[in-house]
Amino acid sequence: MQSASVPVTLLMAFLDAQRWRPRARHGRLRQLIRLYPVATGGCDGCAMEVQMLPSVTALEGSGFQLVDDPALADWLLLSGPVTRASAGRLAEVWSRMPPGRCMIALGACALNGGVFPNDYAVLGGVSSLARSWRTIPGCPPAPEEILQALCAFAREGERAAKAQARRKLEG
Repeated sequence: MQSASVPVTLLMAFLDAQRWRPRARHGRLRQLIRLYPVATGGCDGCAMEVQMLPSVTALEGSGFQLVDDPALADWLLLSGPVTRASAGRLAEVWSRMPPGRCMIALGACALNGGVFPNDYAVLGGVSSLARSWRTIPGCPPAPEEILQALCAFAREGERAAKAQARRKLEG
C-alpha cells in the first residue's frame, strides 16, 4: 500500500512544480541568444545571480540560453572587476567568441570596479579598459532585473536590424 502512494506523491510534486515554474513575461525572441558568463573576481554576488537565472526566471522561455563554450556564445556576461589574473582569460574568451559578439557588464564591479579600487591586483571595471556594449547596474542585480535588461537589449537589437534591412531595401 505504501509503495502505491509513492508514485502518486511524485506525480503530485511534478504537477505542483509545473504550476509554479517561471513563465516568460517578456515574450519570446525570434532567435535564441546564447550567453557565456565570465566571473573575473570580487564577491561573486553577480555570478551567483547569473547561475540562478535558469531556475528563478523563464530564461530559455524568453529566448536565452547559458552555454559552457565561448565559441557557441553570442553575448558575454561579465561580472566582477577585471583583475590582472583574469585579464588574459577574458581576452582569450573574447577572441574565441564568433563575430557579432556583444559584451555586457553585469553589476557595479564589472562596470567601474565597484567596491574594488584600482590597485596592484585590480584593473577596475571594463568601462575603463574596453568598450562595453551594454550594462546592467546593481550590486548585485536580481535575476529578474537581469532577464528584463537582456530582453530589452535583444529587442533593441531586433529593431536596429529591422531598420538596417529597411534602409538596404530603400537604398
